[in-house]
This record gives sequence, structure tokens and C-alpha cells, in this order.
Amino acid sequence: MSLETIGLTVGATLCWALTWVLMKLGVDRMNWVGFGFLRPWIGLLFIVPFALLTNSLTFASPVLILIALGGSLLNTFVGTALFYYALAHGSLHESTILSNTNPFWGVVSSVLVLGEPARWFTFGAGGLVIGGAYFLVRRGRGEANADGRRILARLAALGAGVLWGFTAAVPSKYCLAHGMSPIEYHFLFTCGATVWWTVAALPGLRAGRIRFTARTFWLVFASSFFGLFLSWILWLTALQRVEASALSPLWGLALLFTVLFGVVILGERLTKRVLVGGALVLAGVTLVSLLAG
Repeated sequence: MSLETIGLTVGATLCWALTWVLMKLGVDRMNWVGFGFLRPWIGLLFIVPFALLTNSLTFASPVLILIALGGSLLNTFVGTALFYYALAHGSLHESTILSNTNPFWGVVSSVLVLGEPARWFTFGAGGLVIGGAYFLVRRGRGEANADGRRILARLAALGAGVLWGFTAAVPSKYCLAHGMSPIEYHFLFTCGATVWWTVAALPGLRAGRIRFTARTFWLVFASSFFGLFLSWILWLTALQRVEASALSPLWGLALLFTVLFGVVILGERLTKRVLVGGALVLAGVTLVSLLAG
């Protein structure tokens, strides 16, 4: 793998890590439904011109479009809503580590839904991921009387990881295998997100419960640029050069960068429980990424 390809991939993981920090700052300062509503609309400002300039919008069959939009509903709306809830009621590093169990759930979905063969490392990775999730979801020693919402936040982050893993494996693989380009799939994903989040935000917008300030707008704008546009451009460019199985292990850098950003930028404290759980999850995700290709 060339240094240029590694640089592109590391750049993508840095963008994702920075995006999760921006999301945490955003949902702590405004209604998270409003944050979710505004983010894909801004993302379209970048994605639509890029798709048109690269002539990527050929539009496949209606069936593939419906499958892509269904994947968008589960990924960009339900999964992302669970992640926003986790960020609003929990810490950045716990939410990110649990939601990034998605590579494991993607492999499980491929075995159960797409009929791909089950291999020994799938079960080994599953044990590591489940063990890490247990450490992260359970109450720590100082949390006997903790707010139940924090426990729910951890479960929500884990649920986001399950949905993100399923949609990355099943609808995306199906559409790409049947002729849909990655840019078109990403375009439909974002268009679907604007629809789902607009419908969800309409009651709050009408009642005046969702408001935007200049500071929160720029947080949304930056998270859209880095998370919905630049990260995917870097990742897709790298993916065109090498196989996905070669790049997937580098995904773990996003977890490490996010934990580092959480400590340095947000001042979050790492506990032994988080370190053990995070190490187990990262080991499981890396095992799947290294051997599933």
C-alpha cells in the first residue's frame, strides 16, 4: 500500500473523529433533532455539485433506489438518532467506541442475510466485541446511583453500531454489486436523510422548539463538511486504489483519534472500565477487518 493511500485513509479517519467531536459539541448546545435536520441539508450543498461534476448520477433501477433509501432510513436516521441520543446523555468516547462495533455487525449481517460463509474469526471477534460492550455498558463502581439515561445512552450507541453495520453490509453491498456507483449511493443516502430528518423536525420547527444560533450553525456546517463530504471523498479515493480488506484495519484509527480528541478537547476522563472495554472492541473490530476480506 502506497504512502499516498495510507495518507488518504488516515485523513478520512481524522475527519470522522473530528466530526464526532463536533457532533458532541452540537448536541450539547442545541436540540439534537434540529442538529440532525440541518446537517444533511448542508451536506447536500457539497455532495450534489460533486456528483454532478463527476457525472456519477446515472440512477439505477427503481428497486435499487428503494433499497438505498431503505438503507438510508436505518442508517442516517434511526442509527444516527440513536447516536445523537447517546452523545446527548453520555460521553464521546463511550458512545463512539460502542457505535463503532459496526464492522463486526456487518460481518454477522453478511453471514445471516447475504449467506456468506461463517468463519472461525467471526466468533472470536464476536466474543471480543461483546466482552468490550459489556465493560462499556455496565455500571461502573461509582455509578450505582447514576442517571439511568446514561445506561440507555450506552445501549443506544450499541444499537447505532448494529444498524450501521447492517446497512453497510447488506443494502450497500447489494446496490453496489448490481451496478450502483458509490457516489450515487452516497447521494441517495444523503437525500434520504434530508427527508427523514425534515419529517422528524417539522413538529419542533412549527412549535418553535428548534432554534439555531450562529455558533451551532457553524458546528453543523463543519460536521457536514468533514463528516458527510470530505471524509467520504478521501475514503472512496483510497478504496479505488486497494481492496477494502486492506483499508479496513485503519478504521480503528478513528476510534483512537476520537478518544484522544475527547480527552484533549472535551476534557473527558478515561476510566479503567473504558480502557478495557475499548481495547476489547478495537481488537474484535481489527480481527474482523483483517481477516474478513
